[in-house]
Amino acid sequence: MTSSPVQPQFVAERGPGPAAALIVGFIGAIAVLVLLVVGVTFVALAIALPIALPIAASYHLPVSAHDVALAEGLAAVWWAFAVFAVASFAAAGVTVVKLISFLSPVAKD
Repeated sequence: MTSSPVQPQFVAERGPGPAAALIVGFIGAIAVLVLLVVGVTFVALAIALPIALPIAASYHLPVSAHDVALAEGLAAVWWAFAVFAVASFAAAGVTVVKLISFLSPVAKD
């Protein structure tokens, strides 16, 4: 009875092609930057809206009744802007993780 020794199989690792990697990386980088800017904007709204009227009053700036009503209404939901900011930052993080997993070479089956 003869037996053959088991040969280790070398599996070549492959990722996306260079053109696909460039396009996906570029679009992904833009998406991450946009999500980060959106997150910063929501953080700024969550901070600025509750303090807008007291600051305007301290500088004796004329503010219309419509602007006062709008600022008071939006200041009451500052937490929603904070939630949107956290969600935007989380989406940026997920996008980065998915980009890395897509662009990393994988074992070919």
